[in-house]
Amino acid sequence: MHDIVIRDGLCFIEGKFIECSIGVDGNKITHVAKEVEGGEIEIDAYGCIVMPGCFNAHTHAAMTLMRGYAEGLPLREWLEKIWELEARLDDEAVYWGTMLACVEMLKSGVTAFSDMYIHMHAVAEAVGETGMRAVLGYGMADRGDEERAKKELEIGVDFAEKWNGSFEGRITTMLTPHAPYTCSPEFLRKVAEISREKDLLKHIHLSETLWEVKETKKKFGKRPVEFLDSLSFLDSNTVLAHAVWLSDKEMKILAERGASVAHCPTSNLKLSSGIAKVAELIEIGINVSIGTDGAASNNMLSVLSDARIGALLQNLRGKSLNPVQWLKMATENGYKAYKLNGGRIAEGYLADIAVFGKTCRNSPMHNPAAMLFVENQAIHVLVDGVLVMEDGILVNVEEDKVIEKAENAAQKLLEG
Repeated sequence: MHDIVIRDGLCFIEGKFIECSIGVDGNKITHVAKEVEGGEIEIDAYGCIVMPGCFNAHTHAAMTLMRGYAEGLPLREWLEKIWELEARLDDEAVYWGTMLACVEMLKSGVTAFSDMYIHMHAVAEAVGETGMRAVLGYGMADRGDEERAKKELEIGVDFAEKWNGSFEGRITTMLTPHAPYTCSPEFLRKVAEISREKDLLKHIHLSETLWEVKETKKKFGKRPVEFLDSLSFLDSNTVLAHAVWLSDKEMKILAERGASVAHCPTSNLKLSSGIAKVAELIEIGINVSIGTDGAASNNMLSVLSDARIGALLQNLRGKSLNPVQWLKMATENGYKAYKLNGGRIAEGYLADIAVFGKTCRNSPMHNPAAMLFVENQAIHVLVDGVLVMEDGILVNVEEDKVIEKAENAAQKLLEG
């Protein structure tokens, strides 16, 4: 008898959709076959698509509070307005903003996410309460100030050490310097050293805009990837957000170092940043995952929607990739980037699973992989072997209450 059985679904396994059932025990998938024995909890998935949960590989969850704010501005001008609001954030606002983000992500089949922000203990509490999985880091920026650098590192390392492995292991932690244009070379070098000493992941914004590339070359005589590489920053424990403006040489460096990329197509469009060379990154062997970025620079937190936009953009470049490749970027590749044994429906993998029903938007289902990009509202979601959403209703939180609290927090933020 299994703890949970998902029965008779069309399951995404090894790049194909196969009718089978899944047995879950504890927090792992333990049986994948046409027939499995009974479960304490049985989920009838007949006629449904069963997917490994999506991984949002780059976001700032609490920025749901700023959804729709500072619209129509390129990145540098947008940042100035956003930073002004962020200076007013407190623990309560970040908590409710993150709760709202978790609600939205779970309902779109996202089981795990990567987050770099501020007031991160409030983010961790929200993750714990909703039942999600997350890789979290305090967003550090020293801006060339030695005293600030010391304080930022202290906060970042303390957070990483305190929260790593919390909530039955659903939270893991990392070091998250903001970007080369907000962090000094000395600071980034120190982050890299601590990462190696403590075996912590690193996550950073990189080459998001052409302006950033030009500024880095002007200050340091190198393009951003070359600059980070000169600081011994790049390795297999590094995830780079955006990576839009890469040269062939930089892509080769990333492949050699084993770094991963979190591709954020909608955010890159909204902030006029550019179109990443995803097809080339994959061709050279770089692990590419999908991130939404924060809701303020996307308006949505659906990884599958971003995968659709990403696919269309590569088509526009004449570099088409098939839907299965995009599904892997939305699921398995995110878990791989953050060193988690999930994102696949296979025995021994984390039981982070999303079930999607048949609707008017995905019928007839000639290509199930492609249909997931248009129907991305899940009906059942498991995280760590626990049913956190059933029949579209969240188990651990009151959705209406979260919306109300988040709206109140957003209003207070605007009023200053």
